[in-house]
Amino acid sequence: MSCDSGRSWWCRPLACLAVLILLSGLTAKAEAESQVLHLNWPSQRAPDTVVTEIEMTETQIIITLQFRNRSLWPFHPQLFSPGHPLSFYILEKTTGKRHYLAASQGLAVYPDYSPVPPGRTITFKLFFKKIPLASFSLMEGEPSLRSSMPPGYIFWDFLNIDLAKMENNFKQADRPPPKPDHVWSRPETPSAQKEKEPLKYFDNPPDKK
Repeated sequence: MSCDSGRSWWCRPLACLAVLILLSGLTAKAEAESQVLHLNWPSQRAPDTVVTEIEMTETQIIITLQFRNRSLWPFHPQLFSPGHPLSFYILEKTTGKRHYLAASQGLAVYPDYSPVPPGRTITFKLFFKKIPLASFSLMEGEPSLRSSMPPGYIFWDFLNIDLAKMENNFKQADRPPPKPDHVWSRPETPSAQKEKEPLKYFDNPPDKK
């Protein structure tokens, strides 16, 4: 069906609709065009926690972690907001630059926690701004806190993940990027304040008030 000058009154809405459909399709395609790397990178301090996937989008890097509780006791992991001394951050190896946590999915944020019974597994995702394809470490907490935490506290550190060496192993994602369930509007540098004792250790958590 052609659009002549006498029918322009209905051709214009149809043309606008066609443009909107085209743009929505291009947007969905762009969202799905992220690169995914599957790996099995254990934490140096807690090998039962591993990085299983790294996804790179146009604007962010999404790191998937999995923890399996192989103990006989419940485990109570939790995330800390950027700005807290126990928060996750990415440390670039060559520049020493830090990238602080921007969003998360699948793990409770302090003061809440995600109980993991013995034998169970929890999977969660950490979102950061996109970084260069280079070597980095995913760190939890300030190094100065290592000696001051309660006995049995476990830090999840993943050292020397070299994206440049694994660049050829990235594959095109077959799905849109995951959506976070917790977003921080402005990642901050760690503050000096120290809040009450965290819960990520093998024990029964105190009663919640």
